[in-house]
Amino acid sequence: MTRNSRKYLFLFALIFLTFLAAKNHLVRSGEFTNASATLNNARLSFKSALEGAQTTGSSLVTIDTTNYPSVSVLQLQNRDTVLINDTEYTVGTTIDDGSDNTFNLTAGLDASDVGDDLGVYASQSATLTVRLTTISALEAGNFRILVPAAAADGTDNDGYPDEGGFEFGDTTTGGTEASITCPADPGTYGTFTPTSTAAQTASETIDGINYHVFECAYTGVGAVGTVFDGTTADAFVISDLINPAPRDSGDVHTLGQADTYSVIIQHRDASDTIIDQTVTKVGVVDAVKVSASIAPQLTFTVAGVNSGTSVCGITTDVTTTALTVPFGALTISSFVDAAQRLTVTTNAIGGYSVTAAENDQVGRGANACAGDGSASITCIVDASVTGATHTTSADWTDASNDPGFGYSLHPVTGGLTAAFTYNESARTFSAKQFADLAASEAVQTIYSRSTVASSDVVDVCYRIAPDATNAAGDYENYLVYTASATF
Repeated sequence: MTRNSRKYLFLFALIFLTFLAAKNHLVRSGEFTNASATLNNARLSFKSALEGAQTTGSSLVTIDTTNYPSVSVLQLQNRDTVLINDTEYTVGTTIDDGSDNTFNLTAGLDASDVGDDLGVYASQSATLTVRLTTISALEAGNFRILVPAAAADGTDNDGYPDEGGFEFGDTTTGGTEASITCPADPGTYGTFTPTSTAAQTASETIDGINYHVFECAYTGVGAVGTVFDGTTADAFVISDLINPAPRDSGDVHTLGQADTYSVIIQHRDASDTIIDQTVTKVGVVDAVKVSASIAPQLTFTVAGVNSGTSVCGITTDVTTTALTVPFGALTISSFVDAAQRLTVTTNAIGGYSVTAAENDQVGRGANACAGDGSASITCIVDASVTGATHTTSADWTDASNDPGFGYSLHPVTGGLTAAFTYNESARTFSAKQFADLAASEAVQTIYSRSTVASSDVVDVCYRIAPDATNAAGDYENYLVYTASATF
């Protein structure tokens, strides 16, 4: 072997050994423990357009259910604020006639808002709460939360809901923008500095997906095992996100089933190297109904139950769907019973919980009900049986003396934990009131499991009876179910 050959062989060996040393010292990211991300409002935004020219002064609106993400007016709710050509209106009623393309406003259309293909939007704002337990102590590090956007071209921060991603808010005309609130008492973390950046500016793209970036940088060293859960230490809270409209491309939205999105949680060191990372899932769904929050592999569905079905110790009187509970004509001193089936599947090791609430009492023409509704003849009160509240159940068997609207639970799958059951304590129909959001009552967990679940099923049984003094007319409210899971 020549001297030059030995020289080149030595150089090659040196380079190879250097490569191995560098490879062995690469930073490999770990996963947080107890990481979760929960939306306080998991309802889909509405995005459509007018179908044909409308009539000035008319309250009847027809939408295009073919070329836009929202394919049914049943994805709107009465009293929703809807934006038509930048003018705000209030939804009066939605018309369930098979075509599902028509709804009524509480006021007539302005002359400037009747043109074919003008936008129709109903934005749903949400707060995203991120909880985690740290596994690394990093000097002058930062926590970073990546929330998926539909694009990074200015449409991600124009104030209008987007199909396929969260909207950051209007950054061009002084409108409300999404922002992160960092823990207020960080202890060994020193001082937190929040930064919130829309996808257009952040230029953060992973696997072809653009992300809004929310960061909490700190000046201290931090600690291993810090529990940022909102109780032990403050959680990370992102406010004023605008929820996506239904997906209309790729994994197209199905009514009653959540569209899920990946939220990435990162812990980075002072040089912005990712040390720890967890990818969670959040779901957004149609109102009445459901949200799926947090879980790689979380599905939550609401399904109708036919009339004549035996459930909760009664036989249902009407057929429900995933989006409606049509009690129909009510008779004084008589109950009408209905049910829906809720199903959860998740591989979250920490399990899941499902909560429920109503927007208000059942009001005539979906009008608001003051207080508990008992002072108004146009409100069907929540179940009035003695002892029943949104937190406490009571046996409800007398439609004449105890009118109102309430619910019970019938677990179908064994091993889950239900808040109560229809036949508890040897009762005939144990019932509760729904938590009333209009009265600021806290949503209530109706069932849960503390580990993974495969098709956990619970039937929710609805019961209604009018008071003798309730005025004639059509009555409505709506329900919101939320499912969340923790890894």
